[in-house]
Amino acid sequence: MEPGVAAAAYGVETAVEGAAGAAVAIAKSTMPLKATWKRIPTDTILPRSSHSLSIIKSKAYIFGGEQQPREPVDNHVHVFTLQSANNDDVDYQVIRAKATTDEGAVPCPRVGHTASVVDDRIYVFGGRGGKAMKPLEENGRVWVFDTKMNQWSYLDPAKGSPYPAARSYHASTSTGHPVSPFQANTVQDPPPFNAAQEHTKINQTVSPFGTRASGFDDHGTILIHGGCPASGRVSDVWAFDIASRLWSQFPDAPGPARGGPSLTLSWERLYRFGGFDGEKELGGTIQFLRLTKSTFDVKGGKGDLAVAPLTGQWESVDPPNGTPMPGDRSVAGLQPVTTGQGRHYLLLLLGERDPSSSGHEAAGKFWDDVWSFQLRPEGMTAASFKDATRQLFGAKTAEGTWARVDVPESSMSGKKEHPGQRGWFASAPAQDLDPGSVMLWGGVLSDNSRAGDGWILTVES
Repeated sequence: MEPGVAAAAYGVETAVEGAAGAAVAIAKSTMPLKATWKRIPTDTILPRSSHSLSIIKSKAYIFGGEQQPREPVDNHVHVFTLQSANNDDVDYQVIRAKATTDEGAVPCPRVGHTASVVDDRIYVFGGRGGKAMKPLEENGRVWVFDTKMNQWSYLDPAKGSPYPAARSYHASTSTGHPVSPFQANTVQDPPPFNAAQEHTKINQTVSPFGTRASGFDDHGTILIHGGCPASGRVSDVWAFDIASRLWSQFPDAPGPARGGPSLTLSWERLYRFGGFDGEKELGGTIQFLRLTKSTFDVKGGKGDLAVAPLTGQWESVDPPNGTPMPGDRSVAGLQPVTTGQGRHYLLLLLGERDPSSSGHEAAGKFWDDVWSFQLRPEGMTAASFKDATRQLFGAKTAEGTWARVDVPESSMSGKKEHPGQRGWFASAPAQDLDPGSVMLWGGVLSDNSRAGDGWILTVES
């Protein structure tokens, strides 16, 4: 065969092989996912439930919780360095509560609070404690732990502004963007309060953390939902703007008021799943609230992109009939992960499936499963191209559907590598280790004991 003819034939063959490979990739289903659990290697046993877990720069920060029912543990911050997770024993340290100033306050021991991360700070809200084990009435205060200084400070709401009722066993998440000043509600009347006017003062005031250093910026929003106030349960949603110290009320989530829901934010959508309404575990569909980002006028120009509800209504995702769905549950984990190339999911982890008839004095029944919920892909990525091509040929995508994650209970050596059935644990994205990883710590086991171990779940890319 002539060289030119051979080269042409080889080019055609390569193109056909490439097209065939692309066709296989497009036809391949995006779910079910495969994932593996790995126990965090440490000799430190830290048993607790109803605590919080935050991960910043490959360090896991654990705060609060209880080891015995209705008895809060210390107010120390316990830190595990996950960068050493491949070693036989990860680094561990205890940071005793210390305020930024000598006269400053620190948070008391508590259970059922939440912690959310913006940059290098952990923002703690709510919980219950004290001798009566009632929701801690702190008048909307948000506690701030600075992981660079290992010190506590706090943010009280701006004078005269509304704030959510004290509560415990709620859910929270965060974003690096502020809240739109025109979103602030007027649920308390009087006193009158002008949120937009308050926002214009941001750059004219001293930082709530102290004197503003060069290049220092207070920004971000903490969102909370649901939980248990002094009596009953609630379904409200509040957003706390860190810079202006303003609480704003977003539209209430649909369905029964609940404690122990799961909440997370991904791609400008606030997702909620599950919870407990006082009689039964909740679940079924997953709901979301669309958020929008916009700029707002401030002194000297435009403010940062701010978040606000796009509409006043939550939406529900109802999977097609016959498709699998996770069982109803509360006190579970719901965290965002990615497998790369623009593909994103929510992972739903474990949780309580049947409540105890004795409340916190005994254990209920728990799940040991993991489920994935496929989100819309990033635009102009391999994932979005694949989905568009499938739709072009009349094939369905898995967006908006659930699938149980394939997780082996044992390793190749036969050693059990699974946290088992549990609820009331703390979880957080472990994206510093792997974009497809989630970490959990502790929780309540079926015998009502408190687990003292940590696990990392990693989804295969």
